[in-house]
Amino acid sequence: MPPKSGKEVVEDEDEVLQAVILADSFNSRFQPLSTTKPRTLLPLCNIPLLDWTVEALVSSGVQEIFVFCCSHAEKIKEAIRVSRWSLPNSGVSITPIVTPEANSVGDVMRELDTKQIITSDFILVTGDVVSTIPLQAVLREHKERRKASKDCIMTMVYKPAGPRDRPRPGLDSSILLLDTKTHECLYYEYVASGHTIVSLPREKLNKRTDVDVRTDLLDCSIDVCSVDVPPLFSENFDYQDLRVDFVHGVLTSDILGKTIYCHIPPKGYAARVRDTRSYAAISQDVLSRRTFPLVPDDTPEFRFKRGLVYLSDPLSLSRTCTIGSHTQIGRRTTIDDDAFLDHSVIGEDCSIGRGTKIQNTYIWASVTIGAGCIVEDSIIANGVKIGRNSRISRGCLIGEGTVLGENANLAPFSRVAASPPTKDDEEEDDNMSPADPSVVGFNTQAYLWPEEEKDDASDSEDDTEHETLQTRQFNRLGNTNPHLAVPESDESSTSEASSPEGSQALSLDGDVPKLSLDDNSAAASDFRSECTQSLERAFDEGHTVDNAAIELKTLRMASNVPLGAVKEVVVEFIASRIQLSDSAAEQKKLVNRIIDRWGGLIQGIGGEDPVETIVLLQAYCAKTPVRLKLFGNVLAAFYNADVVEDEDIKLWLLDSRSKYAVDTPGDTCRKQGVILFKAIEAQSSEDDDDDDDDEEEDEDD
Repeated sequence: MPPKSGKEVVEDEDEVLQAVILADSFNSRFQPLSTTKPRTLLPLCNIPLLDWTVEALVSSGVQEIFVFCCSHAEKIKEAIRVSRWSLPNSGVSITPIVTPEANSVGDVMRELDTKQIITSDFILVTGDVVSTIPLQAVLREHKERRKASKDCIMTMVYKPAGPRDRPRPGLDSSILLLDTKTHECLYYEYVASGHTIVSLPREKLNKRTDVDVRTDLLDCSIDVCSVDVPPLFSENFDYQDLRVDFVHGVLTSDILGKTIYCHIPPKGYAARVRDTRSYAAISQDVLSRRTFPLVPDDTPEFRFKRGLVYLSDPLSLSRTCTIGSHTQIGRRTTIDDDAFLDHSVIGEDCSIGRGTKIQNTYIWASVTIGAGCIVEDSIIANGVKIGRNSRISRGCLIGEGTVLGENANLAPFSRVAASPPTKDDEEEDDNMSPADPSVVGFNTQAYLWPEEEKDDASDSEDDTEHETLQTRQFNRLGNTNPHLAVPESDESSTSEASSPEGSQALSLDGDVPKLSLDDNSAAASDFRSECTQSLERAFDEGHTVDNAAIELKTLRMASNVPLGAVKEVVVEFIASRIQLSDSAAEQKKLVNRIIDRWGGLIQGIGGEDPVETIVLLQAYCAKTPVRLKLFGNVLAAFYNADVVEDEDIKLWLLDSRSKYAVDTPGDTCRKQGVILFKAIEAQSSEDDDDDDDDEEEDEDD
């Protein structure tokens, strides 16, 4: 029998690991795209969001998943039924649970408590998360805490935000007060945009000696919960939002006495598709391979090509079309003459007309776009037809089955659908704009939905999270309004304490150069950028040398570049990651630490030319003044790590490529190499003498 509410369960090593997916977002940020399709089934890089979430759970050992759904429940149930997860050998059981009356996360959690289906600690996640974070460590930490104290009811997963973390919300933020050693969350506060001062409870600060005030963390929308969590929602009907109400309420309650912890994983990718801007950002992260191993070519359907291009089969691509970088094209799609695609995702069975230009746009299945169109920074749903010579400006959302006539001209952030909004979609139908032929063309099936700032009522989650109109506008795809940019200073400050790791202004656009397949110099530059990004992920996330080498080999094969180009990037990157020190002894330790860990990557990428490795290191140190003094130490570390042998150093000294003009940086490197080689020879000579002495002693015996 399932446990009663609030009762503890005796942990069993063989217990089934359970997870709960919240399939509903309880907001309307994706309308009209989500009027005919549930948010969790919207495709991201041609794969439904729900599949991304399930993949993350299954890879972490989850065996039983409950999907709570309200809107479009039948479509979610059907998608689960026909998915690969429903096969007998999938290793996971997925059960959809319909909650038609639910209007918030709190309602779902109360329904979860009523059904009594949770038997032990479980993972709670939204149905729009892309993650490669291994959750086994989170579960292990949570269970250890539970053994020490049954009052530990939740562990939240957060990631530090950096300048490259595009999904970072622009204006609203959260403050977490964490115990430095244990990462216990002492206080949580949601801060709406426009608030510059936040008061932290002094008693929380006085209770601990070491406290971090964190405003730099990204909520991954992944939590490990105990069986006590659903009953707490049932006991507190004012709990609607998981963070703003539940977490804040538990941490400020003097009666409950429960504790919540924060897990900050050292590696892995995790982000939630909260809005159209994060949808585009996460799509680009997938195409940039930041989500490795969850990348498009992980399935046999897509081939990875030079310039971060992913193509399916069959395709019809004109010889004169241009496919730019960070682009994915689904099967049976036709791209006509002189069409241009860049930083975009195209679904299957689409048709792109002659001379049409598409940038930073996400087009789903069976879409037809006529000749001479311009489409930028938009999302276009299934079955849309756009007439020739039309312009779709940035930030537009075009719903399923919409038909736009020739010469249509949509203003920025237009929302267009094949049918008018219902009262469930918008507060008032009177706000709907007429289908002006100068906007949507003639012979159309299109209705302009009201502009967001004209909506009289915000959605339930926006009300719950106190999200402002300004923030919602900032987080729209295509927003470039400087008045809505992230401020230079922290998004929030505290009156009682300040954080040594406070938030910073972040770029959400992730600008990268526009590249085409027929631009060799640009492609070479792009390849270097891709290699560098791959190495950054490997170093920052602690990949094994073997896995890092496999990723680099894949990039090389896709880009068709010589091995030397890869080795050059690797050697320079490894040398650049060595910290500098004024102490000779400390500098040697810092060099050895990096080379011992990553030196094998130079050999792992293939090819046997250690002399070239030394030549590349010399060239890098010679052109980088601050790294000039490192050459001798790095070369010695290469020798000790068996990256190069003494004979290789000798051959390098004889090689003309090692000889620079006298007193130049390159010559300085060579002199360091000469000193090292003489030291190695001297040591070898001493070893030989010792061996001779040993032999003589043996003969005397």
